[in-house]
Amino acid sequence: MMRGIISLGIIFLILLIGWGLSSILSKPIEINIPKPLSHEEVGIFAKEIFLKGREEGNASWEIKADNLKIDLQYKYFKFEGNVEGKVYREKKLSIDVKGDLAELNIEEGVLKFPKGVEFSTEDGYRGNAPYAVWDINLKEFICSKGRIKFEKIGEFKAEADFFRFSTKEGFATFEGNVIIETGI
Repeated sequence: MMRGIISLGIIFLILLIGWGLSSILSKPIEINIPKPLSHEEVGIFAKEIFLKGREEGNASWEIKADNLKIDLQYKYFKFEGNVEGKVYREKKLSIDVKGDLAELNIEEGVLKFPKGVEFSTEDGYRGNAPYAVWDINLKEFICSKGRIKFEKIGEFKAEADFFRFSTKEGFATFEGNVIIETGI
């Protein structure tokens, strides 16, 4: 009986030593579990995109960018890198805008340029603003939240707190601390 207990003890000791050696000598198994995506990351992604809209058979707008992210409900579009948007009126370019970031909220009907924008209009205005919004329903391009610098090419340079350009009507308004420099 004593031999049986000793034999079981030796077998148990050999098993423990073997288990210890096997865990030391074997490489650990690495399990790569991807981190879950946040709500902002979920959706559709595209690179080097070009989107174009039509109204009554004619081009009405277009936008291109290096990257595009769209949420799964198709309500929020985020354009990043070399963003360029164009709006047409009566088959002619009405306004051209450029920036690094644009965010489109379909429910609000608003395209925002939160990090600034450069623009040029059909009637010779060009400028830049720290923030801009394109109101799709009103067909208005509005710059605010800081000084907007603009010029009418060959006529004057100016600054204002607020700039509005109607692509529907084709006219611009400037408001708030307007400074105009003529004779350029």
